[in-house]
Amino acid sequence: FPQWFLLSLGEALFSPTGVQFTYIEAGRQFRAVSTSFWLLATSFGSILIMIFEPIFTNAGFSSGTAGWAYSGIGLFGFFLYCLASHYYVPRKLRPSINEAARLAKQAEMTMTRH
Repeated sequence: FPQWFLLSLGEALFSPTGVQFTYIEAGRQFRAVSTSFWLLATSFGSILIMIFEPIFTNAGFSSGTAGWAYSGIGLFGFFLYCLASHYYVPRKLRPSINEAARLAKQAEMTMTRH
């Protein structure tokens, strides 16, 4: 019971935070798409469980060994997250599309003058 409680609590705290992040960082037109990708990632995790659980059972893994295997998969996901967050640029620091177009046009004008 304590494991299910912690897992449910983590999901209840993590999901709204992720959806809020996608709403803040995604443009107005992409909110539904970003939310669908969030849900797709969650379903992908469930599909991985459906794939790995029979494999672990047929291989004769104990529940402890399977738990360590899932922990390893989670650690791999954590490293992917760390890598992605290292290269992530927050929306406030990214130029808007209009700003990027203005800078590109300005660079083009500078190139044609010389």
